[in-house]
This record gives sequence, structure tokens and C-alpha cells, in this order.
Amino acid sequence: MLANVHNVLLLRSSPAPSPPTTFVPVPSAIAALRTIATHLSLRIPTLLTSQISGGKFTLLSHLARLLHPDQQNQIVSIHLADTSLDARGLLGAYVSSVTRPGGFDWQEGVLVKAMREGKWVVLEDVDRGSNEVLGVVKPLVESLDLGKWIGGRASMVVPGRGKVMAHEHFFLFATRSASLSRDGSFSAPSFFGAHKFYEVPLQPYTIEDIQTIISTKFPSLSEKVIAAIIAMWDGIRRLPGSSSSREVGLRELEKFCQRVMHLASSTSTSSMDVDMDKATPNLFQLFASPSIREEIFVHARDVFIGGGCFTTAARAHAQTAADVIGEHLGFDKERQAWVLGAKVPHLELEKDSNGRPVAVSVGQTRLLAKLVRDQVLPPSRPFVIHKPATILLARIAAAISHNEPVLLTGETGTGKTSIVSHLATLLQRPLTSLNLSQQTESSDLIGGLKPVDPRIPASILQERYLSLFSKTFSRKKNEKFEKEVWRAVNDCKWKRAVGLWKESARMAMERLQAGQQDRP
Repeated sequence: MLANVHNVLLLRSSPAPSPPTTFVPVPSAIAALRTIATHLSLRIPTLLTSQISGGKFTLLSHLARLLHPDQQNQIVSIHLADTSLDARGLLGAYVSSVTRPGGFDWQEGVLVKAMREGKWVVLEDVDRGSNEVLGVVKPLVESLDLGKWIGGRASMVVPGRGKVMAHEHFFLFATRSASLSRDGSFSAPSFFGAHKFYEVPLQPYTIEDIQTIISTKFPSLSEKVIAAIIAMWDGIRRLPGSSSSREVGLRELEKFCQRVMHLASSTSTSSMDVDMDKATPNLFQLFASPSIREEIFVHARDVFIGGGCFTTAARAHAQTAADVIGEHLGFDKERQAWVLGAKVPHLELEKDSNGRPVAVSVGQTRLLAKLVRDQVLPPSRPFVIHKPATILLARIAAAISHNEPVLLTGETGTGKTSIVSHLATLLQRPLTSLNLSQQTESSDLIGGLKPVDPRIPASILQERYLSLFSKTFSRKKNEKFEKEVWRAVNDCKWKRAVGLWKESARMAMERLQAGQQDRP
């Protein structure tokens, strides 16, 4: 079965219908898709270059859904900027055997496993990878060169394991983020083995493309509101940034539009005074309510500026960006300072008739609590709700309501963990704290096989067994039997211990059945 990728025909792995996608076909994205599809047909290694959040992964995800609709995880991302990544993580290594005590088994690395399964491998931030890792990948890249025979598949030699041939669906991508030069082009890649990749530069979206993307993803926002938001966003991203300030891209624009759409849906349409005679009105002309504009100002600060203003240059850049936002919202500097530093959002804890939390409202955000019935709630730790804590709670609650990750930055002991714990207690949500360090492994986060002493779970099971045994039989009359069970557990004679457990369970069932027969 064939897939038409904007007049480039490619084979699909399954006739199943493609899953829904959020991709918006704008002219610049269509041109890039054609080039990438051509590289896919030639099976050559492709390097995607764009600005930060320029849509590299979005294009690849869209192509993967078109060509492999039956695969949910067709793309495997390898972050080469990770300093802990080495050749063993890519190729594989010997690990302790689970089935053979004292032995070792070969465990394939993420790159070799993806080759065998026919996945698409994306080497993210390839220009920041170490020469050791790039040297491992180079033979694989060379095997995909244009000089290979038609239908030739990728291959590489794994030391000690021989040659590995890739699946026919395997493909290799690499990505890098770069800034445009004055002539509107990207600098040439200079990482080790860059000349072996075939580069596809992704040109930045035009204002018309961005308006099309935002209008498609947020249909409830009017064209005037979208134009005003993009004008403010464009003014912020054109500011000269500092070395410690983060760049503002399309991802931040979509986050801000999501917040504005949620905020506009909670207000009446009469609060939006649209001047149809003006091409691009400002936000203060579109939202007549000052309180709504204050909320928009706070959301713009959180999305576009953030809180990482610890250096003098970063604070100056944040202040300049706040002035641009305030200008579009019709606020002077005094009003801006009051909204960001002096205005305290309303905090309310809603409870039911039994005094259990139902929801927490902070400012314009309302978070529902987890309903726990017939359970005694543990006493909460003392927490003082002062002005800075309330403001921070409002910012965290807004990010949670939109499923956005939150990074709290501050010195030790400033209450970062305490405020998250307090919010989790109010919402009756479980909280798991992980202290990360250089010794933290992936198995600590997602799990893995580790050696376990069988005597530990056996002792726990024995304690539960004795608790049930004492409720059914007399421990004084069965003292000898109980000692025999303990001896089997302590001597690690598991077959003997399990046999005694089963025997006592059989006798308990007979006693229960006899008791039911004796009832009138």
C-alpha cells in the first residue's frame, strides 16, 4: 500500500488507517516533508536543522503515523547531549544473568535493538554528542550512503557479536538546533562525521504560517485575538536575549494560546471589544476587563519569561520582556509591578459536608481533589499561607491545570518541596519524591531486575501466615508445628515450607467446611 506524501509516493507498512495527528500543512512544512520523504525513498541518513522548537520532531512524527500506522512507538530518540551516554548504551553489554546465577548474558543496546526491530532512530542534538559516541555511529551512517546497492539495508559491526543487519523499515535521522545568520541561512554542521549526513534545513515559519497553525489548533480564538497574541509573541522573541535567558519559540506560543483560550472560555463574549476597523488591535482593545488582562499578563510572564532571573542580564531581559507584554495589554510599569509582586490571588479550599476536600481554587484556576471515601486522612504538616506562597501556588496550579511540567528553582531550604507537598495534601494526591544525583540510574525511575534475598519476602509471608494461623488454630497446641515451619524458612528449605503452608491451609478448609455442616 502506498502513501502520498505531497506527491512523493512511499510504501506503508500496514493498510490500517493513520491515527489522528495535530500536524498543520503550511507551505514551509510541506516543502520540508517532500525533501524528507525523498530521503526516505533513497534510504540515506538525514540531518534536520532548524531553530529551537522549529518543528523537527513534529514532521517526523507525522511521517511515522502515515507510513507506520500500526506502530505506536516507531520513533526512538537518543539524546546525544547526555554526558552519561557511552558506546555500551548504544551497542550493548554483558549483564548479570537472571536465569543462570553467576553467569552473564548479552543485552543489546538501544541502537542495535532499534535496528533489529525496524524503528526510526533520531539522534537528537547530534552536534553536542561526544566524539566517542559519534565514532560508534559513523559506520552505521556510512552503510546508508548513496553508493549502496538498491535495496541495501543498514549494517554495522558490534565488537564481539559480529555484523548486525538492520530491518528494512529502519531509518536514521539526526537533529540539531542552530540560529539563522544575517543572510537567512544556517551555519554548516561541524560535528564529527557531519559530511556523511544529508542535511535538510527547516526554514522558520512565516507569520502567515503561524497564524494558520494557531487558528487550526485553537479554533475558539478569533482571528483578531490570534493576530494580537502573535504580535506580542513576535515582539518578545525579537528582543536581544542574554546567555541565561531561554529562547521563545512556537512551543511557548502554543502554551500561551492554550491558557488564553481557557481564560477566554470562562468569560462572556461581551468582554471582548473587537475593533474590526483596525488590522491588528492590541490585547487591551480585545479584552475590556482589567482583571482578565491581569491574568493574561501573569500567564505571559510564566510562559515567555519564567522564573530563572538570577543574573543581572537575565533580570534586565525579563524586565524588557515584561514591558513589551505590558504595552500590548495597556499596563504601565506601576501596574505591571503591582500585578507581578503585590497582587495576591484568591485562595479557597472547597469541602463537602463531611469536611473532606473537594477542590482548590487559586486565582482563576480550580483543581479537583481526589475523592477518598471511608479512609482516615493523615494529619497534614503545618504550612503557613503567606503572600509569596499563595502567588507560587497560583503559578503551580495554572501549570498543573494545563498538564505542563514545572521546574522550581531556588536555594536549599526555601520551601520548594514543602509547597508541592502542601498542594498534594490539599488535593489528596499521592506524592513521590526522588532525590536525583550522579549515582541515579534509569532503573531507579522505571524499574529493573535487581538481586533479591528470598529470605526477606519469605519472612514477610511467614508473618502474614502466622497471623492467619493464630486466628484459625491454637498456637499453644501447635507449637511444635509452628517451630517446624520457622525452621524451614530460616534454613531456606522453600519446598518444605511451602508444603507445610499448604497442609495447614488444607486443614483450615476442612475445619471451616465441618463448621458449616454442623450449623442447623
